[in-house]
Amino acid sequence: MDDYMVIACIRHGLTEENEKGKYLGWTNSSLSRKGIELLKRRNTFFEEYERCFSSDLNRCLETAHFLFPHAPLISSSLLREIHFGGWEGLTYESLKDDDAYQEWLLDPSISPPNGEGIEQFGKRVDLAWAQIVAQIEEHNGKRYAVMTHGGVIRHLLTSLSPGHVHRTFWEWKVNHGEGYEMVWKTENDWRNQTCTSLREVPLMGKAYG
Repeated sequence: MDDYMVIACIRHGLTEENEKGKYLGWTNSSLSRKGIELLKRRNTFFEEYERCFSSDLNRCLETAHFLFPHAPLISSSLLREIHFGGWEGLTYESLKDDDAYQEWLLDPSISPPNGEGIEQFGKRVDLAWAQIVAQIEEHNGKRYAVMTHGGVIRHLLTSLSPGHVHRTFWEWKVNHGEGYEMVWKTENDWRNQTCTSLREVPLMGKAYG
């Protein structure tokens, strides 16, 4: 049976801040030279998608350009990474002695200074997903990509994965320039939202379910 719906959630390529282990969040960085080279080597392994929904930050828009140059692009600020506020651009090493940071590591529902807590972040991503679903319904296609950030992908996978694929938010491994295709086999599956199965993209890994 052909898949009823396929939506790939893909993490943007590397930036210089990523390479240095910095919290990036809403900082509007571009891809690094290394990130671009990795994407150029990888783009032939991706299949085509009818449209690409993307975070409006440069690193996602640039990755979408390299991987899916022919797909119409729809950007949204709702697909941004969690906002780290005053910790943007800093590393674990520079923050490890900060009491507020240590409290946040233990309880991410606490917002970073001038930033965003995990619950607020989750509600924003849920709204982004609802808008994507509405646009897909209007377009009436079958294959889409979502170009976004690690935290957004982890939230969507935790919310939409089938029950037998049980992972917590932090257990999902999402490398730069890679991600997962969520597959819905039937229209009824799609209406229920929980996907039927997952498979890694580029399609060189194993399927989950």
